[in-house]
Amino acid sequence: MIILPHRFAARLFPIVFVTWFITSWLTTTLNAQNSTIDPTKILQQLTERDLDQALESLGELVDQPLTFRDLAYSGLPSAAAGVNRSLAQLSADEQFDRMEKWTLPSEDRKYVRLLAVPVPTDAPPKVFARSLGQRPLDSTFAVASVGPVRGFFCSGWMLVQAADEVGRLARLRLSLEELETKEVAGATELLMLAYVAGSRGDLDRVKAYLQSLATDDPAGAAELSPHAMQHAAIASAALLHPELQPFAESLLSNLVDRGGQLDAIALRPFFRIAHATAVQVYRGQSSPEVLLENRLKYWVPATVRSATDIQRGQPSGVWLSHEQHLLHLAGGTTDVLLFRFPLVGEFEFVCETQEGGSIGTDGGLVYGGLQFQALGRKDTLLIWDADSAHSLIRPSPFARYDVQPVFNHVSIHSSDDGAKFESNFHPVWFDGAAVESSPWIGLRSSGTQRPVFRNIQIHGTPVVPREVQLTSGDQLRGWQSGFLAESQPLFRAAGETEPKSTSHFDWQLQSGELLAAKREDEATAPKPGLLQYQRPLLDGEEIHYEFWYDDDAAIVHPAIGRLAFLLESGGVRVRWITTGETEWTGLQSDNAALEPLNRRGPRPLPLKEDQWNAVTVERSGGECLVKLNDELIYQRSIDFDDTAPFGLYRATHTVTSRVRNVLMTGDWPESIPADFFTEPLRPMD
Repeated sequence: MIILPHRFAARLFPIVFVTWFITSWLTTTLNAQNSTIDPTKILQQLTERDLDQALESLGELVDQPLTFRDLAYSGLPSAAAGVNRSLAQLSADEQFDRMEKWTLPSEDRKYVRLLAVPVPTDAPPKVFARSLGQRPLDSTFAVASVGPVRGFFCSGWMLVQAADEVGRLARLRLSLEELETKEVAGATELLMLAYVAGSRGDLDRVKAYLQSLATDDPAGAAELSPHAMQHAAIASAALLHPELQPFAESLLSNLVDRGGQLDAIALRPFFRIAHATAVQVYRGQSSPEVLLENRLKYWVPATVRSATDIQRGQPSGVWLSHEQHLLHLAGGTTDVLLFRFPLVGEFEFVCETQEGGSIGTDGGLVYGGLQFQALGRKDTLLIWDADSAHSLIRPSPFARYDVQPVFNHVSIHSSDDGAKFESNFHPVWFDGAAVESSPWIGLRSSGTQRPVFRNIQIHGTPVVPREVQLTSGDQLRGWQSGFLAESQPLFRAAGETEPKSTSHFDWQLQSGELLAAKREDEATAPKPGLLQYQRPLLDGEEIHYEFWYDDDAAIVHPAIGRLAFLLESGGVRVRWITTGETEWTGLQSDNAALEPLNRRGPRPLPLKEDQWNAVTVERSGGECLVKLNDELIYQRSIDFDDTAPFGLYRATHTVTSRVRNVLMTGDWPESIPADFFTEPLRPMD
């Protein structure tokens, strides 16, 4: 079916355009603005193991009127995660004593103090506890949860759980009931959490409370306030009781409906994931963890997240499939779903995806290391690089748009000469040989959007190459330099010449080499750098590269996700790549862990001075194997993010580093398996 371009009535278009412009401008402005909340003092106090002072500092922040900007665009989530980690190291008695003092009214504070906020979920392997002078325990890097909702810190929930464990919950409930009678602010919310925790709580009272919150605004029209995070915490905790689950689900659904207002939009992914968790707990046949797992046989999820995104608690992408329809539910700054195998040659990748509607849709495509989004509401095509940091705008008056979500036909046409993107059968972007360094087709959406994709098909004669040269040509297609806010040149279309610029880039291709530039600034030169490839490295795949070794500072170390393998003359150590001063785990940026049982091969390492050194990183059987100049030097299990990307890590910017011949291979079939064509969204066997 051919979908023709749609035009608005002359009277409607200006309204839609102005609405879109204001929404985009305000969302970008809120994201760019710095919150008044600075978490570095709290995190530094935690690093110095002064938990009492950190709690006092956190209390000073919470005592201010918090805004959505504080909850979503500041370092408050990272600070809360750090406090949660430190409290988790204490006994239940110690937790209760500290949280009771922090929470309940005092002589100077006449209200119950509560904090509920999404927090980071990225946690390092527990071996890094030794970098903190601690024994590796499961609780060392504990991620906060409320009920089954992971990545959610609630101070009140931590208090009532500790009270239950030490036998003081009944007394705490009595105190809160008295405070509620006196109409002390915050007492009712904490009392609901206390009723949910443990046994013999007044669940009928909690049920009535949840019902009242959900039915006060059944249409979801009332403006959402930051206080809604407390309601989300109560609903999340209530999921632990089967009799409360339908009412908790209803309230979380209500919060999703109301989470579309401009200043709260960044929290919409959190509300959606919490609601999906509630649906799975209440109605599902399996645990809610399945929501965060990739269950598709031929597609691989990846989320574009910088260190700043992580410390703000932004989640990874959640994709759900049903009867050959695919839904992007929520996620981080940008979420992509990439085909499992690279594709080149003569083929067409097509699907239909949505735009428009109050729920926020906007689905797009990926190929050649670029992301494409045709916008009918502005007659434009947006093109981003793999980082979603650089973008270009092209005219494209071919996409339909309406006040309700509508489907548009989008496609990628690949040929031996390059590729082109089409919107409703009209080509609007032409690419050349640059696509060869990132020949992964895929779907994309931003974290706050919820598009549906359907009729996903591949036609023609696609070829699955035996290898992919990741640094071919003169553009860094498919590479992400934004994790540590580093720079790379802007991409360009076929036929466009390289812009003349004297700009300094941290990473760029020159004459077949990938150069990691030296920084002259004494303040930034000692800081680390990381370049990641957008397609996660999967089991049965390898990355090969060479680096020039003439100085220890010039070594470019391999990384899987945030785990770097430090190639040192005495052997390999591992490092957790931190988010800098906002790292919630307490780890410093120069942390390193020694794993003697994982070391392999000769001592010292077979580094060749003043020569090119070859590195191979292989994933096989749930393990990662590292080779240096054809010698196996390290082997360890993957006990962290299973869909983590490969990266090139350097410890400092004090010298120029050189890399070449970055190559990816895998146990890929020679052609697309036949069952893909009958069921593109086939689940894993």
